Parts: sequence; C-alpha cells; structure tokens
Amino acid sequence: MASIKSPAELAGIILNKISKQERLAFCSAFFSGLFCHLFIITNSMYNNDDIRYLFTPMDRPDLGRWLLTYFGRISSYFSLPVVNLLLALFFIGLAMMTITAIFDLKSGPGIFLMSAMTAVFPSVATIFSFTFTADPYMLSLFFATLAAYFVTRLNRGRFIWILGSLFLMLSVAIYQAYLPFTLLLMLLWYIAAILSPERYDNGTLIRKGIDYVLMLAVGMSAYAAGMKITLAYKGGALKDYQGLAESSLPGPSMLLTRMKLALTDFIEFFKPAQILSYNSFMKIALALTVLTLLAVFVCRFVQKKTYTSGLRILLLVISLACIPFSVNVLYLISETVQYHMLMRHAWCILFIAPLILFELFREEKDAKRTHVALTEWCMIAAVTIAVWNYVLLDNIGYYNMNFRYEKTYAHCLELRDRIKNADDYDRHLKFCFVGRYSKLFKAEGTEELLENMTGMKGAKIGSGTRIYVPFFQNCLGEDVEGVTDAEEAAMKENPLFQEMPAYPDDGCIRRIDDVLVIKLNTD
Repeated sequence: MASIKSPAELAGIILNKISKQERLAFCSAFFSGLFCHLFIITNSMYNNDDIRYLFTPMDRPDLGRWLLTYFGRISSYFSLPVVNLLLALFFIGLAMMTITAIFDLKSGPGIFLMSAMTAVFPSVATIFSFTFTADPYMLSLFFATLAAYFVTRLNRGRFIWILGSLFLMLSVAIYQAYLPFTLLLMLLWYIAAILSPERYDNGTLIRKGIDYVLMLAVGMSAYAAGMKITLAYKGGALKDYQGLAESSLPGPSMLLTRMKLALTDFIEFFKPAQILSYNSFMKIALALTVLTLLAVFVCRFVQKKTYTSGLRILLLVISLACIPFSVNVLYLISETVQYHMLMRHAWCILFIAPLILFELFREEKDAKRTHVALTEWCMIAAVTIAVWNYVLLDNIGYYNMNFRYEKTYAHCLELRDRIKNADDYDRHLKFCFVGRYSKLFKAEGTEELLENMTGMKGAKIGSGTRIYVPFFQNCLGEDVEGVTDAEEAAMKENPLFQEMPAYPDDGCIRRIDDVLVIKLNTD
C-alpha cells in the first residue's frame, strides 16, 4: 500500500534535492533584490499606469497576454507593493536557481553576482514601478528559464524539449518580452557546447540544434493558437499596441527590413547614452565585460582547436549571428514595435555570460595561472561595478518617483481648488483634462539620467484625463468622472477649447457643452 508523505517529509525531500549552489543563487537574488528595491516595496509610488490599475483583473488577451489574468490571481488583482514585489523577488530567485542548474555552476562569487545582476538590472526597477503586474512578469521570467532548462537537458529523454515548449508558451502568454531570455540562455549553452568537443560530439550538437528549432516552433505555435482561441471565446481582437495588430511572419524583403531594425537597435544600445553605460564607471564595467568575454571565448576556441572542425565553425558563426536577433526578436515579428526598458531584461545576460563561460571552461590545471586569476578578477570587478551602479540607478528612479508623486499631489490639490471655485463648476459634469502642466520643479540631475527608465522618469505623473481623473479619485477622494480618450481628442479640435488660455491663467477652466474642460498647456 502506497504511503502518503507528510508535509515535513515532502519538504525535506525537496530541500535535499536542491544543491547548496542553487540555494545560494536563490538567496543572492532575493536578498540583493530586497536591498535594492526596499524603498518601493514599502511605499506606494504610482506611475501613469499603476494609478489607473490599483485594482485590475489584467485580462489582456488583446495585448497577446492571454494567461496574465490567471497568474495575476496569485497575488490578487490589487496593486500591493509588499505582496506583489516580494513575490516577484521570489520568482527571480527561482529563475536564478534554474540558470545555476542549466550550467551546473559551482563558483560562489560567480553565482552571487549573476543572481544580483539579474535582480537589480534596471528593467526590474521599471517593472516594479508598474506594481500591479510585477509578480506575473517575474513569473514569466521563471518560466522562460525553465524553457531553456528542459531544452538543454541531455539525460532526461529524447523528447524532453516538449516540456520546454510548454514553459515557453506559458512565459510568452504572460508577457512576450521574456522570449529573448529563453533564446539567449539557449544560445549561451549551445556556444559553450560547441567550444567543448570533449563533452559534446557533433551528433549531440546537431540533435540539440533540431530540438531548439522544434521547441520554439511548438511553443510559439501553441502560444498563437491559445491567443486566437481566447480572443474568439472572449470576442476581442489584438490591440494596435507595440505593433501587435501587425504581427506576422515576414517575407524575404520584409525580413531584411526587420533584421536591420533589430541589428541597429542592438548596436545603438551599446552607446554611452543607453542604460548599459550611463556613467563613467559603467563604461569601465562594460568595457571590462566585453573584453573578458572575448578573451574567454578566443582562448577556448584556440585551446580546444575548434577551428579544425568545419561543422563547429559553421554552428558557431550561426549562433553568434543569432545573438542580436534573439535579444531583439520582437522586431522580427513586427517592425513597428518599440523596445522600452521593461522589455530589456535579457540584456543582463551580457554581464553574466563571462561569469558562466569562464567557470564552464576553467580547468583544474588553470587555477594557479596568473592570467587566469587576472581574468577572473576583471570579471568580478566589472560585474560588481555594474551591480552597484544599477542599485544606485534604481534607487534614483525610486527617489524621483517619490518626489514626482508629492509634486503631482500638491499640483492636483491646487487644481482642485481652482476647479471648485470656477464659475462653470458642476460636480455632475464630466471632467476633461487636456495636456500636461510641465512647469514643475524637476529633481536636479534626474531628468537625463532617467530618460530610458520607463515609468520612473519625469517631474509628475502622466497627463490628460486618463491620469488626472484616477489621481483625483484615488488620491484626493473626489467622486468625479472623466471623458473617454476619443472625447478628449475631439475636444482638442473644438474652437471654443482652442481659444481658451492655459493653466494657471484665468479662463483655463470652462464648461463646453456637458463637459468641464481644464486646459493645462497650449501644446
């Protein structure tokens, strides 16, 4: 008769199967993330979306995220900073455990820095500024790493890649932006395998290449089928957002155009103005990272005489060529997509790749060689600098969000008084806020620094009716109703509106038909 394990026995079995390296990876990600993001975890600092979605079912099949609503239930549909963000850190920790298992990592410093980098990368801070979706998005990251884990296994059965397809589908159906994470992890493992002929023969490389293609084809096909079924069942259609409505498999000429977009963006993101090297310290860290990555790669290529195998050279060239198109894979699906910081998390793999490859390639006889030790010190220094600077950048973003909320609150208090004292005021009218009052003090030094930090930049929270009305409702407790986006756009064409002066001049608040209009600028 089969026996049922007690909760304590089952927990013991699970814990015994988790290696100390995997535990280190989880703890490093969770506690470094806790240190970095503590301010937003313990405060409510709304951005333009979070102020509108303090409670939302996140039912967005029209954005291609047809499973988001189901996994969003884990933390409720409320925007709860402590619950949502700690749960998000928990999922990041699980993802780091998975990456540690994929590459069988052993080095304590390497695991710590890899996990810390992933937890503090600026994409995490921008996602955390959209608190209501932070935990399902980080669950998408965990599923993305599981997809890579199962497709890279050699000893779990010939068709283990099917499980990879399942987790890829789950990841993309929650948030499409983590597809590049899976692709880059697969490429990193495959490149390491190509450069390790003593462990992976040519047959294994070919089989794994086929598995990769099959996993991607099945996983993305399942995602597309699930999206179409969900849209048909709920009676909707893809929204014209980030090129979703124009998504398609490109023909030859269109493919070249989209590949050019992906390659251009890949090159542009290395420029100093971008987040990878936003100050002089980060430039040093980025340079050291790229140099050590090249050094480790070239040394391994020569040491293992990879150049003697035509097949391996071909596979290596293909794999390296796929990197810019993998990190920007959404360009290949739609040429109108615009990558913002929430979609850039996979770029952290650039910093952790040399740590992983160095450990995979280091041999016992190399441990005491001076140049090997120097290379390791350079990598540790580079990633440490990057981690610390990203901790600072994230908290500068939170600093700006905090002051931005306070300034928006003070501005709206003054605006509320002006509205209620206006001759045309009637609380039963719909409100129409047009434009953005931009003459607010900007926190010194933050404007240019945070230019790429989606959801965290700016001197105030958003603009227009879709932001001001929720702020009046949720932060000032006012029972007001706003016009729709279409009605606001139509109001801008109204001659009566166009002759109005802008806030704070007299006449900036006026009743037009059955709408109370507040004109905030003349742009």
